[in-house]
Amino acid sequence: MANGADGIQIIEFGMADKKLLKKFVKFHWTHYKGEKQYVPLLDYEYLGFSLIGIKGFFEADNLFFRHAEMTFFLAERDGNVVGRCNAFINHNHNRHWKDKVGFFGQFECVDDRKVADSLLDAASAWLRSKGMERIRGPQNLPVNDATPGCLTEGFDSRPVMYYHYNKRYYQKLLEGYGMKNVKRVLSWEVDPKRPMEEKLIRVAEKVIDRYQITIESWDQRPLAERKVEMLDIYNAAWNDNFGYVPFEKEEFNRILDDMMLIMDKKLFIFLYIKGEPAAFFGGVPNVTELLGKINDRGSFELIRALKMILFKNRTKGFRLGYMGVTPKFRRLGLDGVMLWKQKLYSQTKYDYCDMGWVLEDNKMVIRLVEMMEATPSKTYTIYEKKIK
Repeated sequence: MANGADGIQIIEFGMADKKLLKKFVKFHWTHYKGEKQYVPLLDYEYLGFSLIGIKGFFEADNLFFRHAEMTFFLAERDGNVVGRCNAFINHNHNRHWKDKVGFFGQFECVDDRKVADSLLDAASAWLRSKGMERIRGPQNLPVNDATPGCLTEGFDSRPVMYYHYNKRYYQKLLEGYGMKNVKRVLSWEVDPKRPMEEKLIRVAEKVIDRYQITIESWDQRPLAERKVEMLDIYNAAWNDNFGYVPFEKEEFNRILDDMMLIMDKKLFIFLYIKGEPAAFFGGVPNVTELLGKINDRGSFELIRALKMILFKNRTKGFRLGYMGVTPKFRRLGLDGVMLWKQKLYSQTKYDYCDMGWVLEDNKMVIRLVEMMEATPSKTYTIYEKKIK
């Protein structure tokens, strides 16, 4: 425990301290009380709940911690929590990028520069002690699934699964600490019922014929085979994208197993060129609709969890965020084929689709989105600072 200015105490602890970890997770219930746009994830997603098969992000046996290490910080003043964050090193990230960058995540803070600085100072000091040269974030868990960065535009947009909401003043706190924008991540909202774009249909049909493409749905192959294909395609497709961390087999399979709890299998499309796996495209129902607005400090978490699982088919929209095209088959128009094929189904069931997260310099996807006359939804900014 370290005492700072204005009576601020910074408490550092690890995953073994269950009491403090629970306090860390539950801070959001008071911090966001009254925020209409804030729909929190389940506390179980962090702490775990074996009864319904949820493995917590912060449980020591989470597969992420086979290649990562993490510590936690709580900021208190007069015995009350006024902020929190974690700091972690993802060794797979640094091996892949030949880098020495550490991350901070789950950042929540009152509108007080001294509290924010104290938390980020503590995170930076811990990362420095581990040999890191830069601090980047916010990066929440799960990496490669939760949208990275701080929400800086789109505060009134629709809540969507794994698109975290944060206070408007966080940008001011992070930039006031000297952090700089290193990348932005974008998303859009699309109306699936909008008439099919004639150009998209023409292009898709030509591409299918030219490259002898076979299109499959999720259930046309065994799950074990799907997992292998998706992992191979995903790791190859995303290899050079900013911040990407290669998935390990067990970690990827666990994510897919968890996804099965809420999946609409008809939202997934798989393409083969002359029998060779070439691409996949998928979305999941926006179960955030079912989680409800913030209530009395999370006393109904089990009910929220059961609603998410049992009523997934009642959602009005879906998140389109899973895509991969192997480098060998890029620039052939496969993304347009998959978008067309998926829309044939989604327009019969859903009222909206969120497309993201897309890096601001991904010109090919941005052009495709613009062709669909999509509406900008959210912008997240990833920040970074050298550790002194």
